[in-house]
Amino acid sequence: MADIISGKSRFNGDRNAPVKKVISINREMAASTEDNEDVLDEATVKRKIRRHKSRVAVVVTIIIIVILAAVYIVSRVIDNYDYSSYEITNSVNREDIESSKYIAFADGYVRYSNDGISYYKNSGKVIWNQTYSMQNPKVSICGNSIAVADINGSSAYSFNTSGQVGKADTSMPILQIEVSDSGKMAAVLEDNNANYINMYDTNGEKIYSVKTTLSGDGYPIDISISSDAKKLIASFIKVSGDEIKTNVVFYNFSDVGKNETERVVGGFNYDDIIVGDVKFVNDTTAVAVGENVVSIYKIKEYPSLEHTINIDNEIQKIFCSDQYIGLVLDNSESGDPYKLVVYNISGKHIFDTTFGIQYTDMQFDGKSVVMSNASTFVLLNMSGKKLADISFDMPVINVLPTGARGSYTIVNSKYIQSIKLK
Repeated sequence: MADIISGKSRFNGDRNAPVKKVISINREMAASTEDNEDVLDEATVKRKIRRHKSRVAVVVTIIIIVILAAVYIVSRVIDNYDYSSYEITNSVNREDIESSKYIAFADGYVRYSNDGISYYKNSGKVIWNQTYSMQNPKVSICGNSIAVADINGSSAYSFNTSGQVGKADTSMPILQIEVSDSGKMAAVLEDNNANYINMYDTNGEKIYSVKTTLSGDGYPIDISISSDAKKLIASFIKVSGDEIKTNVVFYNFSDVGKNETERVVGGFNYDDIIVGDVKFVNDTTAVAVGENVVSIYKIKEYPSLEHTINIDNEIQKIFCSDQYIGLVLDNSESGDPYKLVVYNISGKHIFDTTFGIQYTDMQFDGKSVVMSNASTFVLLNMSGKKLADISFDMPVINVLPTGARGSYTIVNSKYIQSIKLK
């Protein structure tokens, strides 16, 4: 059996001992012959060892450079690979009602309707199913958690990839639902002269409640919570006569916010601008999008405005990932009617491109942009290069990314199909 050698140095004494040992052996061999010309002194042995180590280092460096170059070349080829068609790799008959909606989730997709919600693998295998009765179900996703709530109703559920983890019943109508990565839910509730932002744990118990009034705070038009459920951003619109003002407010529900009034740790005013979208893109970065401005905030404990992007044209659509922000702008006065501009979450401009077709759905898929409507699928890389512009065989309702460029799930009126671009 081989000896087990610890990670400690095997030379606990003189570190030159191996060299001296070589010298000793060499001298003993020389003493047994009449020719002593081949005897190596200590300096010569050390020089040969250094030369050998240097050669090994050069070879290792060359190998690393070759590997890195190969990886770079392969990634560039993949990133710029053009697709001209697709093949169907799996097809499942739809057995649901026409009003069912689909959304990409975890390693598959979720189907939800007024009657229930189900999670499927991309192969079509159902993982879990939950029935309910809702008039207007809306979903929120964070990591591997998803929530569904009855807007203007009073019930909300949260799930992970294994099934249901929480349920909350409210005493007031729900206006908006948000979910954290652990399944905790934040809901905006409506009362006669006030609104409440409540957080519920997975047992349906209310963790906290923030009361806002129309006369004081304004009307909440959007909220977002961080994935750890410790921070919340809310956008309030307030109208006074002919003046419109939006307040973007940050709340902290960790120990940091305990000593702050209503746990408010920061607020930012936007005069004459409606900020209709706010979003935590990660635990420390939030984005607020107004009619002609994008604000990027950093918040560990207290918020700070890190970057402002002023937009000349009207913002028609916004979509985000944890790395990028996409804006679709009105470009009707400059040729193609639409312009896509992409920034990273630090506010750096990545690329922009124009197009003439209206797409009903636009989303990031890793380092790609997927744009689709009922008849067309377009794929862009992060240089703005069009990698695919493909027409579907029959009208498509949804294109769902799978997490791998070139592989998607498409939903039409008859089938749920896995496709691969080629």
